[in-house]
Amino acid sequence: MLKNLLKKNFRDFRSHASEFSSVFILSLLSILIFSGLLAASQGMEEKFEKWSESSNMADEWVTIRDQQENKVLQELKDKKSIDQVMQQQYLNVKVGTASSKKQLQLVIDNGTISKPAIIKGDKFSTQTKGIWLDSNFAKENDYKVDSNIQLNVNGETKSYLIKGLVASPNFIAYTGPANDIVADHEKYGYVLTNTKTIPSLKNASNQILVTKNEEYSEFDLKEDLKDVLGTSLIDISNRNEKNNVSEFIQKKNSVKKLSIMFCTVLFALVILTTETTIRRLVNKQRSIIGLLRALGLSKFKIILHYVQYGFLPTLFGGTIGLFFGPRTIAPLILDKQKPLFNMPYWEVTPSKWSWVMLGVLVLIGSIAGITAILKTLKDAPAKIMQPQKIKRTPKNIVEMFPRLWDSLSWDWRWVLRDISRAKLRALIGIFGVIGSLMLLISGLGIQQSLNDSNEKTFGSDQSYKNEIKISPTIDKSIMDLMDSELNGDYQTIQQLPANLSTSRKDLMSLITIVEPGIYMNFNSTDYESVNLEKEDGVFISDYISKQLNVRKGDSIKLIGNFSEQNLIVPIAGILKVGSPQGIVMSKDYWGELEQLYVPTTVLTGQKVSKKISDDEDVVQVNSLAQNLESANKVLTSFQSIIILLIVFAVLLSWFILYNLGALNFTERYREYATLRVLGFRLNEIRSIIIKDSIATWIMGTIIGIPLGLLFLDSYVALANSTTTQFFMHISSLRIGTAILIVLFNVILISLFISRQVKKMDMATALKSVE
Repeated sequence: MLKNLLKKNFRDFRSHASEFSSVFILSLLSILIFSGLLAASQGMEEKFEKWSESSNMADEWVTIRDQQENKVLQELKDKKSIDQVMQQQYLNVKVGTASSKKQLQLVIDNGTISKPAIIKGDKFSTQTKGIWLDSNFAKENDYKVDSNIQLNVNGETKSYLIKGLVASPNFIAYTGPANDIVADHEKYGYVLTNTKTIPSLKNASNQILVTKNEEYSEFDLKEDLKDVLGTSLIDISNRNEKNNVSEFIQKKNSVKKLSIMFCTVLFALVILTTETTIRRLVNKQRSIIGLLRALGLSKFKIILHYVQYGFLPTLFGGTIGLFFGPRTIAPLILDKQKPLFNMPYWEVTPSKWSWVMLGVLVLIGSIAGITAILKTLKDAPAKIMQPQKIKRTPKNIVEMFPRLWDSLSWDWRWVLRDISRAKLRALIGIFGVIGSLMLLISGLGIQQSLNDSNEKTFGSDQSYKNEIKISPTIDKSIMDLMDSELNGDYQTIQQLPANLSTSRKDLMSLITIVEPGIYMNFNSTDYESVNLEKEDGVFISDYISKQLNVRKGDSIKLIGNFSEQNLIVPIAGILKVGSPQGIVMSKDYWGELEQLYVPTTVLTGQKVSKKISDDEDVVQVNSLAQNLESANKVLTSFQSIIILLIVFAVLLSWFILYNLGALNFTERYREYATLRVLGFRLNEIRSIIIKDSIATWIMGTIIGIPLGLLFLDSYVALANSTTTQFFMHISSLRIGTAILIVLFNVILISLFISRQVKKMDMATALKSVE
């Protein structure tokens, strides 16, 4: 008997190939995407953790006011919450002469915390004269180990021997001294050395690196640091707060969240499709099940037989997806991340959660078969073999309006009554349309949202032609030259790193001070234009305000090297701005706080002459178009994911809707055969099938559009960081495209399925159980 059941399995798989292949492909695609994205995220996480452990990466980076003698180092070492502590001095130096445009961040430390990975050359040592150069900068500028490099340190140019090429865990996401959008390794990098090489910096420090005792909390550690350092403390940043490290962590987490969010919808649709397929197949074979029971076959063997319909397609499809996901999608994702981060190690690492999700998918597929067959097996064999009673069709909403009901054609009445009679069947179809729309809207909308946010930042909020970044110590004669050559057509801003502190949380961010002009424009979260000069207070970007949990009317503390005293200022409003993030205020209000305005950037609508751009006090000149291009370059790491989402959303939409359409036809097979016997033409039956699908599409679209927009908004938020915020935006054209793709699939599937009406065996379809 088991051999015969196995033959029946193969016959069923063959006769219902379209339905089972849909379950197979949906299982394959869902696990393929999930395992691929998760393997990329897991690889990034594991290599980061491995490097942080081998390098003894700092748990906290403590920025302090410049000290010539570190009198507090021993006191910090005595604190029980602190495991290790190391002081260091960092400053920006120029490569070559003072007029050079190439800059390195020079770090003096003893190499005990956040030890660099040696890419080539000697191990870092505090007892050896020489420097250890950023490997990316060395590669772009053709520097080799044992060659020399000229550095201008505090106005003095000297030649230093390169002892090694390194990658430092403190500079994973470093983009340059001016916090450029993307790293330019040809112009910017970092260099590590010791006081034996540069004795003039001995005992000086402006940063302390700390590792935490595992027995104590981060709160205990920060309290001890605040207690010891007092007013010399500027900021304490952990790995999730320090920009050079947190950007990598945020990107890794974003990829993981993308996989979870996308696949949550996907798995729900796969489960829906699988459960529906098995349940309808079992219902269709009630007479066969009754016959098997009448022949004495045990319930266990029948259950085992029908479990395979959910077990095998999900197992084979999911296993293939699990095999190819980490080998195809994950490498594609990592290749897009490599140019953005200074990580020495990259590797795809399959996640155990992919196996768990495969197990869950197979388990649910199996349970779908078990629950469907158990419900049928509760009855006696004779009752199972009898046709199911047709339920009385209740009145639908439209029938409550007689004139409207009378105006409808007979086929629309049939469709509406059928929906009213089989609400669960209609609901499943609606869910299929909703899920398809959510995937399509998110896939088509996220790309536009990210690109439009960048275009708004570099085109609307910032409308200059050229951006000139200058040294804070720029000579007055150069500023006079700019004023003359730019015909007074410019606007200056000053940007300063600062710790933004509230009673609940601290966050390292940026203060932007803006003088009156036309090239920086700000809008509130109410979409109203903001005039900084008219407000007595500061403005805070929307994303940072949510991170600090502050709102208009609250006060915030500003801590930084710009003032020996902490500045407590009121928040005058919240800005809806992509970049810059942090605090924004007018030049006049900065003056009211008794602070010196020292511009760091000049924005102009004029062409910048070579005389200005070549000056040693001009750090760099970028056009608005270049900044937009750089911002879009960051998004390339998301583009591969976005393309995958769009492609898979279209494919999934087709398979989900096809499966549901095929199952609906199978379930209504007897009804369609009855209509044929009663003399209805093929076109009339096809009309019912198409209109039934359109009714499902209309109801699914009404619910699916708002849900799709909410899902898209959550998707876009994953790309936000402490430096940039993105806003959801999708055009009516793209929403219309998503709707039309689903409609096209619905109609095409309906036409394809309706062709089977010709092949109906009416005698068999209407034959009752003897």
